Amino acid sequence: MPDDSPNMTHIQFDSSYGGDALYAPDSPLREICGDIIPWDIGGPQPVLMEIEEAGGFRGEVLDLGCGLGENSRFLAGRGHRVTAVDASSNAIRLAAERAAALGLDMRFVVSDAITLEGLDADARFDTVIDSALYHGLEPEQRKRYLATLHRVSTPGATLHVICFSDLVPKEIAAPNRCSEEELRATFTGAGWSITSLEHATYTVSVKFSRDILHQIVDVLNVPGGREFVDGLSADEQNRLLLPVWAVTADRA
Repeated sequence: MPDDSPNMTHIQFDSSYGGDALYAPDSPLREICGDIIPWDIGGPQPVLMEIEEAGGFRGEVLDLGCGLGENSRFLAGRGHRVTAVDASSNAIRLAAERAAALGLDMRFVVSDAITLEGLDADARFDTVIDSALYHGLEPEQRKRYLATLHRVSTPGATLHVICFSDLVPKEIAAPNRCSEEELRATFTGAGWSITSLEHATYTVSVKFSRDILHQIVDVLNVPGGREFVDGLSADEQNRLLLPVWAVTADRA
């Protein structure tokens, strides 16, 4: 896991999907955020929908860090064959129940994304999506992760990664911010050729409001934090839009 940034190492992913607070009792953010799951927006990420509508998905699809499965269900509903993976057994259980209720034929697997040991040994994928998982890994973990994705993908496979950009203040997201230089070096070193690297936005829950973010930057003493929060755009549902990279790469 990432270093001692309070907003990351104190996150309890699995229990949060079971109804507990997202941040552990020793986190300064527990009282501020309560049971809010910032990335749970009740539907697929708009940036992913744009990628799909542009023809960015084909063949067997692997969704990594699927959470409650909103992206996976959207893709399956569009006719894609989807395998969804998350390290949280609670997330996978809920995601599978919701997919079954909609009559969607999907596969859900509990697995560490760095190793993907829960997948069948011969599983291979033509398209891989990572919506806000990559930036939660340390630099060395990122190398292993991308190498694993290379192993489980087909020749010429496409990888889409949505990750925090270095426009996010380091006090909020370090070491989770990703620079263009880091992305290009790490992807290339793991056998991926970047074909598109663009600034985009990641939609967060309406509950993860500007007021909540103000409180977070205050308790973390983020220089210029309030100015950063005030400068964030919001969509028509008043959901904040965080700066990310949208990376597309082909398997070399």
